[in-house]
Amino acid sequence: MVSHALLDLFSPHDGGASNAQIQPGPRLDATEAPPPMIQNIDGLLNEAERLGCQIILDGTQPVIRGNGAAPPPSLLAMLKENRAAIIARLAERAALTESLSDSITPEHSGIRKDATTGKLHLFGNPSPAWLKKQGWEWNDRQRRFVAPFPFDRGDPLPRFMIGGGPALPPDYPEIIFDPQSKGAA
Repeated sequence: MVSHALLDLFSPHDGGASNAQIQPGPRLDATEAPPPMIQNIDGLLNEAERLGCQIILDGTQPVIRGNGAAPPPSLLAMLKENRAAIIARLAERAALTESLSDSITPEHSGIRKDATTGKLHLFGNPSPAWLKKQGWEWNDRQRRFVAPFPFDRGDPLPRFMIGGGPALPPDYPEIIFDPQSKGAA
């Protein structure tokens, strides 16, 4: 799509002696242009989470939970265009979570490290005092406990940081259980 001002730049300027006029093509509004296909579905889902929404699967349908008015129309168009890939990714995440939850009994809660991103996630219902001892802080805006920078799920990945960013120690465990919750239901 080229604006009329740019088309005018490329038209012949010989004082109007040219009989051939360049006719501009049909004008396309931003709503008519198809949204681009996104290669990074996780980035699209993270952008929705950053805006205060969470996309989950309700059966086989993706559903936006949270502030549904926050995403701009361009993001909603990209979500609709990439619907099949989003469903596949959410189903993959659900299968991964289910396989992890098979090894963890419901009475356990604590901190889990995502092996692919190195980010820390909470599972179960760990006690706030234990989380504060682990270095986590309550964030009023997100209404949840957040891990120390850059290990929270909302922080950028180390590959997007200059110099690669800090990393967890190599001997950091995959799962840390809250000792108070092992016997609780």
